Amino acid sequence: MDNRLATLLTRGTSLTRAEYRVLAHLTEHPLLVGNITVRELAQAKFVSTATIMRLCQKLGFSGFSEFIWHCKQLLSDTPHIAAQAQSRPELPVLFNQFIANYQHTFQWVTQEKRQQFANLLRQKESFFLYGAGFSYLFAEYLTKKLQVLGKTAFISGPGDSRNIFLSNAARYQVFIAVSRSGETEQVLDKARIAKNVGMTIVAFTRASANTLAGMADVHFALYDEAVHFAAEAAGVTSFESNLVLLMDLLLLEATG
Repeated sequence: MDNRLATLLTRGTSLTRAEYRVLAHLTEHPLLVGNITVRELAQAKFVSTATIMRLCQKLGFSGFSEFIWHCKQLLSDTPHIAAQAQSRPELPVLFNQFIANYQHTFQWVTQEKRQQFANLLRQKESFFLYGAGFSYLFAEYLTKKLQVLGKTAFISGPGDSRNIFLSNAARYQVFIAVSRSGETEQVLDKARIAKNVGMTIVAFTRASANTLAGMADVHFALYDEAVHFAAEAAGVTSFESNLVLLMDLLLLEATG
């Protein structure tokens, strides 16, 4: 609906359902104003021309021509946003800290690693993704993104039988694991299987030394301000938001 025509909806009194339907059609399609005749409008909404004339009169106009002229005047007024104070908005205290943590992460996300990921995305077609707990949500996010790009991408987590992975591992070329700690046993178990069947392993973990990082062909380490992953797992940090930013940047670079 064009906000410039929205006032018309409040002018009519006792509009019938058919009359309101005609008025709503014009407010939702402002490009029709001046480009549609009363007969064409009546046919489009399955009403009579008399219905449209009654609508115009209820809105306070003598006829369809005067109604359309008024609509044109409303549409000629350029919509604007009320002027705001020139002072910069006050940002949350932690905003700059989150940005700093993202920049800190890029000490480890080198151009070489980003290029490796881009090559995998361009050369491989089938991806198996795995995550446990909160990490599953981000593995699922990346899965959906890969599917949109036309890749074969399957997501699994601890709730799925181990046999699902064993039965399907050979069908996939790349194993992508998301694990904040890099020590979750279910994730390590799948990574070992993936390595044994020749899949390329990509891992997203925190930057501290961990087992999954050592198994990965491509490891993306993220700065994590939590002192200890187990103790701070329920806390809110920049780790997850930076993880999404990193994933999107990698996909954008690979497809740009």
